[in-house]
Amino acid sequence: MIKSEKKLAELRRILSNGKYNEINDRISMLRAEEPFEGAIMLLARFYDESDREEIKTAIAAFFNDMKERSGRTEVIDSLDAVKKPETKAMLASSCWQSGLDYSEYAVPLSEAFMSGDYMTSLECFTVLENCSETISADDKTGIIARLDRAMTQYDIPLQKLAVELISVLKQ
Repeated sequence: MIKSEKKLAELRRILSNGKYNEINDRISMLRAEEPFEGAIMLLARFYDESDREEIKTAIAAFFNDMKERSGRTEVIDSLDAVKKPETKAMLASSCWQSGLDYSEYAVPLSEAFMSGDYMTSLECFTVLENCSETISADDKTGIIARLDRAMTQYDIPLQKLAVELISVLKQ
């Protein structure tokens, strides 16, 4: 991931301007180039704060189509930084929709699973299930132990999902 304060400032300006066409054009340009440091977090926070569905759709498509491995860390950091459950679910969903391997991020994804609403947990489950074969044994053991301890705090649907996640991680 490249570092460019100039590009980040330009993106911040375009997002704060609020003009749909300009925002959409810039997101389209980002899809065609390697994301620069800070862009993913900025877009995630903008999604979190925006009520404009057409812009949120464009941002979600950007995340879903992201193919740059270098952006994975910022996606995971964004998952922790945003506030709305809808945004967290969108980010987790983008992890599996992008087709990138997120196995090295299994622990933070499991934390999002444990602390999120049902949709976020379901999306995190999908990511963890898709990369379960490449999650380290130590990470699997730690995640299973944490899920076992936290399970009693969950409602029935989330308990069932957690049981299924444990089963997937034990395979």
